[in-house]
Parts: sequence; C-alpha cells; structure tokens
Amino acid sequence: MAGSVDVETWLAQGRLAYPDVELDDASFHTAAGRHEVSDESIQGADLFLATACARGLPSAVRYFEQEYLEKIPRWLKLPPEDADVVAEVRQRVATRALVGREGAPPRIAQYAGRGPLWAWVRIIALREHARLRRELGRQGAVEVSDDDELDRLARSGELSADLLALRGQYQAAMMAAFRAAIVALPPRERTLLRLAYVDALSLDAIGRMYGVNKSTVSRWLATCRAELLAGAGERLRAELAIPADAIESLLGIMPRDLDVSLHGLLA
Repeated sequence: MAGSVDVETWLAQGRLAYPDVELDDASFHTAAGRHEVSDESIQGADLFLATACARGLPSAVRYFEQEYLEKIPRWLKLPPEDADVVAEVRQRVATRALVGREGAPPRIAQYAGRGPLWAWVRIIALREHARLRRELGRQGAVEVSDDDELDRLARSGELSADLLALRGQYQAAMMAAFRAAIVALPPRERTLLRLAYVDALSLDAIGRMYGVNKSTVSRWLATCRAELLAGAGERLRAELAIPADAIESLLGIMPRDLDVSLHGLLA
C-alpha cells in the first residue's frame, strides 16, 4: 500500500503535468488508496489524470482526448479508406474508458498507475478494433508484434538515448527471455497474468474468482512478475556475452518493458 509521502509525490507530479485540472487532494488520496502500488512503479501524473477523468472533470477529459484518443489512428495503422472504422473504435474506447455502467464507475477508475496510461488505453483500442472486425465479419485478428510494443515505449521518451540504444540492440534477446520465463511459470501463475494483463480484470474481480481479497491477488501478481523478471534476468546473464554493467542496465529497464509486453506475450 502506498504511503502518504508517495501519494503526495504523485499528486505533485499530476499537478505539474496538468495544472488546469482541478482535482481535489482528497479524491486523489482516495483513488491512490484503493490500489496496491509501490513508489518504484507508479506513474503519478497518469494516475492523477485517470482519477480526474473517472470523476468526469471536463479539463481532464479534454487531455485524455488530446493525448490518447488522438493516437488511435496511429495505433491501428489502418488505410485512409477505413476512417469510419477508426472513428467507431475511438468512440468505443471513449465510452468504455470514461462512461460508467449501471451505477459502476468508469473503467478508467481501475487504472492503478502501474505502467504508462497510453499502454492501458492502447490495449483497449486494439481489443475494440478486434471486436469490431468480428462484428463486421472480417477475417483475421489484430496482431501486435513484440517489436511494436518496444518501439512504442522507445518513442514515449521515458528512457535515455543510451538505454534506448542498448535495448534496441538486445530487444530480441529480452523478448526471448520473457517468453522463456513465462513458459517456465506454473499454469496457475500464467492464468493469473492473463486475467490481469490480457483480460484486464480488476484485482477485485480476480479475487472473487479465487475467493480471496484484492490484497492477496496483488501479492500473487507481484510474485509472478518477480519470478518472470528473475527468470528472464538469469537467461540474459547466461546467454549474452556483454559486460556486467550492460547486463545490469538491461535488467533495470526490464520491469517497464514487461508491463507493456505482457499482453502480447500472453494473448
């Protein structure tokens, strides 16, 4: 669970990134307190924006539209003649993320700040596109390659030029290491990861399936991720003949790549 110092830091990040979004402190503290988070992984500004969007603040919704919905055409990579498909997917994503149903809060309220918000929105967009294709009777599923996922992270500007170059050189080895680590997991752990990263179920929803509370599910998922990272790290150390400091740099950026790549690796 996050401490008060962590929450204040994330709140400050959000106010700096979105100065005209008038989200009150109490609402942000309440939202942050609902999630099992750690200060190493949280995206403070993204959690701030998501919380404001969940409360329906117009200024936050405008940012969401500008920063995320506008990127849907680039994510789908469709030709100009499919503009109507892009428009429909965009509307579905907006409805799915921002509109609550039957008294339930909007889906964006489930975003816990683990991993960038754009990756969370992108997954919803790809799923809605796949659903629309099925409804229209088109053959084939929307596929997202590992390279697409890593390239998108590279363009996010979150890593230094040196780290981007290092990862670009060894990204094939990193993805192979992730795959091998996933295969090595017991079936139950793989199922948990699919529920969380592919089906995007909340901790509460997964807990109801297993008859446990969300804190237990959070610990299970944290253990799964730790096992994946440890297994992938061991493979990299064994297979890459590069200096120890380069290995450590790769290991340092693997957690953020894993968060974004799990959907493609497990789907």
